[in-house]
Amino acid sequence: MENNRKIKQLSNSLQQKEKELYSIQRIGRALSSTLKLDELLLLIMKEITEMMDADRSTLYLVDRERGEIWSKIALKAEVREIRLPIGQGISGYVAKSGETLNIPDAYQDDRFDPATDKRTGYRTRSILCMPIWEPMGDENRPILGVLQVLNKKSGVFTTADERLLETLGGQVAISIANSRLYHQLEEKYREIDLLYEFERLLSSIYELPQLLEKILNRTLKHLQANIVLTSFPSGNRFLLASSLADGTFKATFTAEKPAFAGQIKQAKPAEILTPDVLTGNFGIPRQKFSAEETVLLSPVETDAGRGFLAAIGFGRTEKINLNDERKLLDSVAQKISRAAQLHSLRETLLQKERLSAIGQMMSTVVHDIRSPINTVYGFVDLMRDASTTPEERDEYAGIIRQEIQSMMNLATEVLDFSKGKTSILPRKSSAANLLKRCKTQLTQMCTKARVRLVLENDSRKLISIDEEKMVRVIFNIAKNAIEAMETGGSLRIRFDDVADGVRLTLSDSGPGIPPGILEHIFDSFVTSGKENGTGLGLAIVKRIVEEHKGTIRVESPPGEGAIFTIILPEYQI
Repeated sequence: MENNRKIKQLSNSLQQKEKELYSIQRIGRALSSTLKLDELLLLIMKEITEMMDADRSTLYLVDRERGEIWSKIALKAEVREIRLPIGQGISGYVAKSGETLNIPDAYQDDRFDPATDKRTGYRTRSILCMPIWEPMGDENRPILGVLQVLNKKSGVFTTADERLLETLGGQVAISIANSRLYHQLEEKYREIDLLYEFERLLSSIYELPQLLEKILNRTLKHLQANIVLTSFPSGNRFLLASSLADGTFKATFTAEKPAFAGQIKQAKPAEILTPDVLTGNFGIPRQKFSAEETVLLSPVETDAGRGFLAAIGFGRTEKINLNDERKLLDSVAQKISRAAQLHSLRETLLQKERLSAIGQMMSTVVHDIRSPINTVYGFVDLMRDASTTPEERDEYAGIIRQEIQSMMNLATEVLDFSKGKTSILPRKSSAANLLKRCKTQLTQMCTKARVRLVLENDSRKLISIDEEKMVRVIFNIAKNAIEAMETGGSLRIRFDDVADGVRLTLSDSGPGIPPGILEHIFDSFVTSGKENGTGLGLAIVKRIVEEHKGTIRVESPPGEGAIFTIILPEYQI
């Protein structure tokens, strides 16, 4: 009889062990099937509830930053998320003390809180609650979470159940730790992608509000926050920008110092970012913000002073702590600091460029106006000569009048060029008319510079041109050529007919155009090193030729000077 009883006990014990081994294998497969925490928690609860022959199970994770335990999964329970302060209730007590509790009757234990039962209509009887420890570390390793199993179907939980749950808890701890590592690695990759994109944006977007919109919107999406906002000094103003989860973005500059600006160094986030401050300074509706939401704050350092970047409210409640979010926010704040500094630097450089452009423009006007002024001086001296005849004086007066008109045209052309205006008045004309208008002035310029002038005209076609503007083209190119031939040389200006219209060729015997300049010769402010030149003259030449629907090109063979070729369309009746 005694032997039979022992055999039966051994058989039952063996069956129990087989059941436990089978259960452990099954939960092991379940835990290795996913690394996503939500799915993992659901699998854990399902398997543990069945193995423990219980009515329901809950896994609480410890959130030490908030001083809470929480669970998004309570199998068969109506409550989908549970949050309890550490120390409150059975699970809170275990999370604080690290003890295992096996309670046959929950209502006989003073630590049990029946509030959930009253709210859901559920009746808790027996409870087995056990801490889960971090899988690696010394004897002071922290508690990772709490496993709570309710209502053993066949009575109360036994010592064997405790051993089984302890075994399962070890596997659960390893699986949760692996899930966290996987999640952290995934987050790091996402952060790297985010910061890489911010670097790309910094080099491609120059407008500060537009850049902030991209940065704040991406940060809000990455953190799953309700609000992300920033404020910092920008020059002698303050910039305030905010991005909301509903897609609203707002950026404003204010001359008044925000009320919270002086408090940033010493105040806590909650003292700075109150609903009233947000409503008053950022224009965020009060209902968009809850004072109970988590607030993260990072300083934004700019050349003009200190500001801040804040993220308010987070949608991912499974986060155990916010250290990663803090680090990310610090990195984003550094990007915003760089954006503000780059914006300030670009504004400074742009201002310098504008002043430089104005100076160059004025230099060009002064430079180009000297020639007609010298011409006027020369002919005035000739008119004062007693030997000149009345006819010669009339001719000189006409030339002086033309030169004065050229100066007026120059001023108008420079203004039109700076504004991008087109102002030609084309009329029927010919190459002979152009040469006639240019001959006297060109002869005087070349004689003074010891340059031999050759004028040729083999064109018989009519052209539709603005004579004033085309004379300006010839003078600009000719003056550049004469100035380049410091010790004298020759300048040849030739008109002939081609299939596309009339070709104007201006060639000189000077040193030519340096290869580094040749490619950009028609760009504004490009010069080959002349003492007073700025290169704007050839930019105006190109603009005038293109306004006439013509083409212009330049060649500079080594040792052969420069050759400008202009094709002007034939006049169409």
